[in-house]
Amino acid sequence: MIHYLKGKLVAKSPTFVIVEVGGLGYRVNFPLSTYQALPPEGSTVSLYTHLHLRDDGIDLYGFLKEEEKDFFLLLTSLSKIGPKSALRMLSSLSLPEFKKAVKAGDLNALVRIPGIGRKTAQRMVLELKDKIEAEEPQGSGKEVLTKDAVAALTSLGYTRSEADKAVRTALSSVREEMDLPELIKEALRCI
Repeated sequence: MIHYLKGKLVAKSPTFVIVEVGGLGYRVNFPLSTYQALPPEGSTVSLYTHLHLRDDGIDLYGFLKEEEKDFFLLLTSLSKIGPKSALRMLSSLSLPEFKKAVKAGDLNALVRIPGIGRKTAQRMVLELKDKIEAEEPQGSGKEVLTKDAVAALTSLGYTRSEADKAVRTALSSVREEMDLPELIKEALRCI
């Protein structure tokens, strides 16, 4: 699988680019929204890619941000949504607009996408809403950090109560901001 391409932007059009990497020219399909952010031809470009194998060929899809690629893969995991449909969806709505429409259940925004009817829009809301909400951090940064540290300690074999107590003790004993690895180390000292 080709995860990432970085090379010279040889040619660009609203739906694909040609990127030269090591003497090879890769044709990379991408959403229309990406076209606006591309550098001029002859510049270096970096794209996160997805290689899609079909019976009659191979297609390469590219995105400037890994978040866009991940969402593209999420869309293609839905039944009856292929890569071309997912690309068309991401060309019609920006990623934040798309997520907002799904979370709000805004079927009118989704049916404006060419090729998406009311039933497909309803199914997308049903299948994507929980996944989109799950990927967004809940609560403040400190709450998320605490939750992640407790989960790490429980995966190491400590009980939930032991992990929770150790993390809270570690947080109260240190005055400065900590990242997750530092918090886990400090919590392990408190057990």
